[in-house]
Amino acid sequence: MKEIKLRIECPKCGGSRIKPWNDLSGEQRMLAEKLPASAEFTPAERKKHRFCTRCWFEFTGKGESDVA
Repeated sequence: MKEIKLRIECPKCGGSRIKPWNDLSGEQRMLAEKLPASAEFTPAERKKHRFCTRCWFEFTGKGESDVA
């Protein structure tokens, strides 16, 4: 049986360094907290988002409302 791997690429930079909140280091979390979306979402909501650690695009899971 073949293993299927889903590779998610950042729509902004094409990078593949997409991480969920729990996988970010302390320094990366500090940077993520300074992104513009931090004012739009509660801390609990942002922990459900994923982040590109190359360009800091924020995947909100809502498609069009993903923010850079």
